[in-house]
Amino acid sequence: MAGNPTFKSIRRCGRACWGAMRSLSPAAVAVTLALAVGGAGIADAATGGAFILGRANSESSKATLSNSRGTPLALSAKAGSPPLAVNRTVMVKNLNAQYVGGLAAGSLRTTGGIGVTRTGANIHITGGSYTIVAATGNLPAGTYYVSATALVDVAAGGGGTFCIITNGTGTAFAFGGGNQENFVQASETAVVSVPAGGVLQERCNTVSNTATSNVYNAGIAAIRLLSSSRGT
Repeated sequence: MAGNPTFKSIRRCGRACWGAMRSLSPAAVAVTLALAVGGAGIADAATGGAFILGRANSESSKATLSNSRGTPLALSAKAGSPPLAVNRTVMVKNLNAQYVGGLAAGSLRTTGGIGVTRTGANIHITGGSYTIVAATGNLPAGTYYVSATALVDVAAGGGGTFCIITNGTGTAFAFGGGNQENFVQASETAVVSVPAGGVLQERCNTVSNTATSNVYNAGIAAIRLLSSSRGT
Protein backbone atom coordinates (compact mmCIF):
# COMPACT_ATOMS: atom_id res chain seq x y z
CA MET A 1 0.00 0.00 0.00
CA ALA A 2 2.94 2.34 0.72
CA GLY A 3 3.66 2.52 -3.01
CA ASN A 4 0.09 3.48 -3.86
CA PRO A 5 -0.28 7.11 -5.11
CA THR A 6 -3.46 7.59 -3.08
CA PHE A 7 -1.75 6.78 0.23
CA LYS A 8 1.26 8.96 -0.69
CA SER A 9 -1.06 11.90 -1.32
CA ILE A 10 -2.86 11.41 1.99
CA ARG A 11 0.45 11.16 3.87
CA ARG A 12 1.78 14.38 2.32
CA CYS A 13 -1.49 16.14 3.07
CA GLY A 14 -0.94 15.81 6.82
CA ARG A 15 -3.31 16.97 9.54
CA ALA A 16 -5.47 19.00 7.19
CA CYS A 17 -6.47 15.95 5.22
CA TRP A 18 -7.07 13.80 8.28
CA GLY A 19 -9.15 16.59 9.75
CA ALA A 20 -11.21 16.71 6.59
CA MET A 21 -11.69 12.96 6.71
CA ARG A 22 -12.87 13.15 10.33
CA SER A 23 -15.60 15.51 9.18
CA LEU A 24 -16.85 12.99 6.64
CA SER A 25 -19.54 10.44 7.38
CA PRO A 26 -18.48 6.83 8.12
CA ALA A 27 -19.92 5.74 4.76
CA ALA A 28 -17.83 8.28 2.87
CA VAL A 29 -14.69 7.19 4.71
CA ALA A 30 -15.44 3.56 3.84
CA VAL A 31 -15.81 4.45 0.17
CA THR A 32 -12.53 6.37 0.23
CA LEU A 33 -10.66 3.47 1.82
CA ALA A 34 -12.24 0.99 -0.60
CA LEU A 35 -11.06 3.05 -3.54
CA ALA A 36 -7.57 3.28 -2.07
CA VAL A 37 -7.37 -0.44 -1.40
CA GLY A 38 -8.84 -1.28 -4.79
CA GLY A 39 -6.22 0.95 -6.42
CA ALA A 40 -3.54 -1.04 -4.60
CA GLY A 41 -4.76 -4.21 -6.35
CA ILE A 42 -5.80 -6.08 -3.17
CA ALA A 43 -9.55 -6.34 -3.61
CA ASP A 44 -11.05 -8.67 -6.22
CA ALA A 45 -13.43 -7.51 -8.92
CA ALA A 46 -17.07 -8.10 -7.99
CA THR A 47 -20.47 -7.67 -9.63
CA GLY A 48 -20.62 -4.31 -11.36
CA GLY A 49 -16.87 -3.74 -11.15
CA ALA A 50 -14.11 -3.99 -13.71
CA PHE A 51 -12.59 -7.35 -14.59
CA ILE A 52 -9.05 -7.45 -13.16
CA LEU A 53 -6.50 -9.50 -15.07
CA GLY A 54 -4.33 -11.78 -12.98
CA ARG A 55 -6.77 -11.67 -10.04
CA ALA A 56 -9.70 -13.78 -8.88
CA ASN A 57 -12.93 -12.19 -10.07
CA SER A 58 -16.37 -13.02 -8.71
CA GLU A 59 -19.95 -11.97 -9.22
CA SER A 60 -23.45 -12.83 -8.04
CA SER A 61 -25.19 -12.63 -11.41
CA LYS A 62 -24.48 -13.92 -14.91
CA ALA A 63 -22.18 -11.88 -17.13
CA THR A 64 -22.72 -11.81 -20.89
CA LEU A 65 -20.03 -11.21 -23.51
CA SER A 66 -21.08 -10.42 -27.06
CA ASN A 67 -19.50 -9.15 -30.25
CA SER A 68 -21.71 -7.97 -33.10
CA ARG A 69 -18.83 -8.29 -35.54
CA GLY A 70 -17.55 -11.77 -34.80
CA THR A 71 -16.20 -14.14 -32.15
CA PRO A 72 -16.69 -12.61 -28.68
CA LEU A 73 -13.99 -14.59 -26.88
CA ALA A 74 -10.69 -16.21 -27.87
CA LEU A 75 -8.54 -18.14 -25.40
CA SER A 76 -4.89 -19.03 -25.89
CA ALA A 77 -2.72 -21.16 -23.60
CA LYS A 78 0.85 -22.38 -23.64
CA ALA A 79 1.54 -25.82 -25.09
CA GLY A 80 0.31 -28.61 -22.83
CA SER A 81 -2.12 -26.40 -20.92
CA PRO A 82 -5.88 -26.30 -21.53
CA PRO A 83 -7.19 -22.89 -22.63
CA LEU A 84 -10.34 -23.36 -20.55
CA ALA A 85 -11.19 -25.05 -17.25
CA VAL A 86 -14.58 -25.72 -15.62
CA ASN A 87 -15.54 -27.11 -12.21
CA ARG A 88 -18.73 -29.02 -13.03
CA THR A 89 -19.77 -31.99 -15.17
CA VAL A 90 -23.23 -30.53 -15.90
CA MET A 91 -24.08 -30.56 -19.60
CA VAL A 92 -23.49 -27.29 -21.45
CA LYS A 93 -26.42 -26.78 -23.81
CA ASN A 94 -25.76 -25.85 -27.45
CA LEU A 95 -22.01 -26.46 -27.08
CA ASN A 96 -20.61 -27.33 -30.49
CA ALA A 97 -17.09 -28.78 -30.31
CA GLN A 98 -14.81 -30.01 -33.08
CA TYR A 99 -13.06 -32.64 -30.97
CA VAL A 100 -14.16 -34.91 -28.12
CA GLY A 101 -11.41 -36.95 -26.52
CA GLY A 102 -9.18 -36.14 -29.49
CA LEU A 103 -11.69 -37.57 -32.00
CA ALA A 104 -13.40 -35.52 -34.68
CA ALA A 105 -17.18 -35.56 -34.88
CA GLY A 106 -17.15 -37.92 -37.87
CA SER A 107 -15.16 -40.47 -35.91
CA LEU A 108 -17.70 -40.47 -33.08
CA ARG A 109 -20.58 -41.57 -35.26
CA THR A 110 -21.15 -45.31 -35.28
CA THR A 111 -21.17 -46.29 -38.93
CA GLY A 112 -21.29 -49.51 -40.83
CA GLY A 113 -23.33 -51.59 -43.22
CA ILE A 114 -25.55 -54.62 -43.19
CA GLY A 115 -26.94 -57.02 -45.76
CA VAL A 116 -29.52 -59.73 -45.01
CA THR A 117 -31.43 -62.05 -47.34
CA ARG A 118 -35.19 -62.21 -47.11
CA THR A 119 -36.43 -64.90 -44.72
CA GLY A 120 -37.26 -68.04 -46.66
CA ALA A 121 -35.42 -66.92 -49.79
CA ASN A 122 -32.72 -69.20 -51.16
CA ILE A 123 -29.63 -68.56 -53.23
CA HIS A 124 -28.27 -71.30 -55.47
CA ILE A 125 -24.58 -72.13 -55.21
CA THR A 126 -22.30 -74.70 -56.80
CA GLY A 127 -18.64 -75.57 -56.66
CA GLY A 128 -15.94 -73.96 -58.75
CA SER A 129 -16.58 -70.33 -57.76
CA TYR A 130 -17.89 -68.34 -54.81
CA THR A 131 -21.36 -66.81 -55.10
CA ILE A 132 -22.30 -63.56 -53.31
CA VAL A 133 -24.96 -64.35 -50.71
CA ALA A 134 -24.88 -61.08 -48.69
CA ALA A 135 -23.14 -57.70 -48.99
CA THR A 136 -22.89 -54.37 -47.18
CA GLY A 137 -23.42 -51.07 -48.89
CA ASN A 138 -20.56 -48.67 -49.59
CA LEU A 139 -18.65 -47.99 -46.37
CA PRO A 140 -16.69 -44.98 -45.08
CA ALA A 141 -12.98 -45.58 -44.68
CA GLY A 142 -12.04 -47.26 -41.42
CA THR A 143 -11.42 -50.48 -39.55
CA TYR A 144 -14.48 -52.71 -39.17
CA TYR A 145 -15.51 -55.66 -37.06
CA VAL A 146 -17.33 -57.93 -39.52
CA SER A 147 -19.61 -60.87 -38.81
CA ALA A 148 -21.32 -63.02 -41.43
CA THR A 149 -23.49 -66.13 -41.33
CA ALA A 150 -25.34 -68.39 -43.75
CA LEU A 151 -27.38 -71.59 -43.50
CA VAL A 152 -26.36 -73.82 -46.39
CA ASP A 153 -28.35 -76.84 -47.52
CA VAL A 154 -25.60 -78.89 -49.15
CA ALA A 155 -27.05 -81.22 -51.78
CA ALA A 156 -25.99 -84.88 -51.99
CA GLY A 157 -22.69 -85.01 -53.79
CA GLY A 158 -21.85 -81.43 -52.88
CA GLY A 159 -19.14 -82.57 -50.52
CA GLY A 160 -19.61 -79.71 -48.07
CA THR A 161 -19.59 -75.90 -48.18
CA PHE A 162 -17.31 -73.00 -47.40
CA CYS A 163 -18.21 -69.31 -47.01
CA ILE A 164 -15.83 -66.36 -46.83
CA ILE A 165 -15.78 -62.68 -45.92
CA THR A 166 -14.20 -60.78 -48.80
CA ASN A 167 -13.83 -57.24 -50.08
CA GLY A 168 -14.82 -58.22 -53.60
CA THR A 169 -11.29 -58.25 -54.99
CA GLY A 170 -10.58 -61.89 -54.18
CA THR A 171 -9.02 -61.34 -50.75
CA ALA A 172 -10.57 -63.66 -48.15
CA PHE A 173 -10.50 -62.45 -44.53
CA ALA A 174 -12.31 -65.34 -42.84
CA PHE A 175 -13.65 -68.83 -43.64
CA GLY A 176 -16.60 -70.82 -42.29
CA GLY A 177 -18.49 -73.99 -43.14
CA GLY A 178 -17.72 -77.70 -43.15
CA ASN A 179 -17.14 -80.82 -45.21
CA GLN A 180 -20.50 -82.43 -44.42
CA GLU A 181 -23.63 -82.49 -46.54
CA ASN A 182 -27.23 -81.58 -45.63
CA PHE A 183 -27.62 -78.41 -43.50
CA VAL A 184 -24.41 -76.59 -42.53
CA GLN A 185 -24.32 -73.36 -40.51
CA ALA A 186 -21.42 -71.26 -41.76
CA SER A 187 -20.19 -68.37 -39.57
CA GLU A 188 -17.27 -66.03 -40.13
CA THR A 189 -15.82 -63.06 -38.22
CA ALA A 190 -12.93 -60.76 -39.08
CA VAL A 191 -11.45 -57.32 -38.47
CA VAL A 192 -11.01 -55.62 -41.83
CA SER A 193 -9.51 -52.33 -43.01
CA VAL A 194 -11.79 -50.79 -45.63
CA PRO A 195 -11.04 -47.86 -47.98
CA ALA A 196 -13.64 -45.17 -48.61
CA GLY A 197 -16.49 -46.61 -50.68
CA GLY A 198 -15.40 -50.20 -50.09
CA VAL A 199 -17.90 -53.06 -49.89
CA LEU A 200 -17.67 -56.25 -47.83
CA GLN A 201 -19.32 -59.45 -49.02
CA GLU A 202 -20.12 -62.95 -47.84
CA ARG A 203 -19.61 -65.53 -50.58
CA CYS A 204 -20.27 -69.27 -50.45
CA ASN A 205 -19.58 -72.30 -52.63
CA THR A 206 -19.62 -76.08 -52.42
CA VAL A 207 -16.69 -78.44 -52.47
CA SER A 208 -18.05 -80.23 -55.53
CA ASN A 209 -19.93 -78.78 -58.48
CA THR A 210 -21.87 -81.94 -59.20
CA ALA A 211 -25.06 -80.61 -57.59
CA THR A 212 -26.70 -77.27 -56.85
CA SER A 213 -27.03 -76.38 -53.17
CA ASN A 214 -29.06 -73.62 -51.50
CA VAL A 215 -28.19 -70.83 -49.04
CA TYR A 216 -30.81 -69.55 -46.60
CA ASN A 217 -30.84 -66.62 -44.14
CA ALA A 218 -27.46 -65.21 -45.12
CA GLY A 219 -26.36 -61.97 -43.53
CA ILE A 220 -23.31 -59.77 -43.03
CA ALA A 221 -22.80 -56.85 -40.64
CA ALA A 222 -19.82 -54.47 -40.47
CA ILE A 223 -19.37 -52.07 -37.55
CA ARG A 224 -16.63 -49.45 -37.67
CA LEU A 225 -14.31 -49.42 -34.67
CA LEU A 226 -13.74 -45.99 -33.09
CA SER A 227 -10.45 -46.85 -31.43
CA SER A 228 -7.91 -49.60 -31.34
CA SER A 229 -5.15 -50.94 -29.15
CA ARG A 230 -2.10 -52.89 -30.17
CA GLY A 231 -0.45 -55.74 -28.34
CA THR A 232 2.68 -57.75 -28.94
